[in-house]
Amino acid sequence: MGELRALHPREAFRQRRGGQATLACRVRLDTTLSDCRLVDESPPGMGFGQAALAASRYFRFRPPTQNGAPIDGREVRVGVEWP
Repeated sequence: MGELRALHPREAFRQRRGGQATLACRVRLDTTLSDCRLVDESPPGMGFGQAALAASRYFRFRPPTQNGAPIDGREVRVGVEWP
Protein backbone atom coordinates (compact mmCIF):
# COMPACT_ATOMS: atom_id res chain seq x y z
CA MET A 1 0.00 0.00 0.00
CA GLY A 2 1.69 3.16 -1.20
CA GLU A 3 -0.28 5.35 1.20
CA LEU A 4 1.07 3.41 4.17
CA ARG A 5 4.67 3.76 2.96
CA ALA A 6 4.14 7.50 2.56
CA LEU A 7 3.03 7.71 6.21
CA HIS A 8 6.18 6.04 7.60
CA PRO A 9 7.44 8.44 10.31
CA ARG A 10 10.24 10.53 8.77
CA GLU A 11 12.84 10.12 11.50
CA ALA A 12 12.23 6.38 11.72
CA PHE A 13 12.51 6.13 7.93
CA ARG A 14 15.75 8.12 7.98
CA GLN A 15 17.13 5.72 10.60
CA ARG A 16 15.78 2.75 8.60
CA ARG A 17 13.70 1.66 11.57
CA GLY A 18 10.46 -0.19 11.36
CA GLY A 19 7.74 -0.25 13.94
CA GLN A 20 4.18 -1.21 14.69
CA ALA A 21 1.04 0.17 16.23
CA THR A 22 -2.23 -1.30 17.42
CA LEU A 23 -5.46 0.66 17.11
CA ALA A 24 -8.92 0.07 18.54
CA CYS A 25 -11.55 1.24 16.02
CA ARG A 26 -15.24 0.87 15.30
CA VAL A 27 -16.30 -0.79 12.03
CA ARG A 28 -19.13 1.01 10.24
CA LEU A 29 -21.68 -0.51 7.89
CA ASP A 30 -20.02 1.27 4.95
CA THR A 31 -16.78 -0.68 5.78
CA THR A 32 -14.91 2.39 7.08
CA LEU A 33 -13.38 2.73 10.54
CA SER A 34 -14.30 5.41 13.06
CA ASP A 35 -13.36 6.46 16.58
CA CYS A 36 -9.87 4.98 16.28
CA ARG A 37 -7.56 5.30 19.25
CA LEU A 38 -4.02 4.17 19.83
CA VAL A 39 -3.66 1.10 22.06
CA ASP A 40 0.06 0.39 21.65
CA GLU A 41 3.07 1.37 19.56
CA SER A 42 6.61 0.12 19.29
CA PRO A 43 9.16 1.53 19.50
CA PRO A 44 7.57 4.23 21.64
CA GLY A 45 8.01 7.86 20.67
CA MET A 46 8.93 7.27 17.02
CA GLY A 47 5.54 8.34 15.63
CA PHE A 48 4.16 4.97 14.53
CA GLY A 49 0.97 5.45 16.54
CA GLN A 50 0.16 8.77 14.90
CA ALA A 51 1.03 7.32 11.50
CA ALA A 52 -1.32 4.38 12.08
CA LEU A 53 -4.13 6.74 13.08
CA ALA A 54 -3.57 8.73 9.88
CA ALA A 55 -3.51 5.51 7.82
CA SER A 56 -6.77 4.21 9.30
CA ARG A 57 -8.79 6.31 6.84
CA TYR A 58 -7.57 4.00 4.05
CA PHE A 59 -8.60 0.75 5.77
CA ARG A 60 -11.79 -1.12 4.94
CA PHE A 61 -13.32 -3.93 7.00
CA ARG A 62 -16.39 -6.04 6.51
CA PRO A 63 -18.64 -5.40 9.52
CA PRO A 64 -19.07 -8.35 11.85
CA THR A 65 -22.46 -10.04 11.78
CA GLN A 66 -24.86 -11.41 14.33
CA ASN A 67 -27.56 -13.82 13.16
CA GLY A 68 -26.56 -12.91 9.60
CA ALA A 69 -27.10 -9.16 10.02
CA PRO A 70 -24.17 -6.70 9.95
CA ILE A 71 -23.45 -4.91 13.22
CA ASP A 72 -22.59 -1.22 13.10
CA GLY A 73 -19.95 0.10 15.47
CA ARG A 74 -18.39 -3.12 16.74
CA GLU A 75 -14.88 -2.50 18.06
CA VAL A 76 -11.96 -4.25 16.39
CA ARG A 77 -8.22 -4.22 16.98
CA VAL A 78 -6.10 -3.28 13.98
CA GLY A 79 -2.38 -3.96 13.80
CA VAL A 80 -0.25 -1.84 11.48
CA GLU A 81 3.39 -2.66 10.78
CA TRP A 82 6.13 -0.82 8.95
CA PRO A 83 9.12 -2.98 8.02
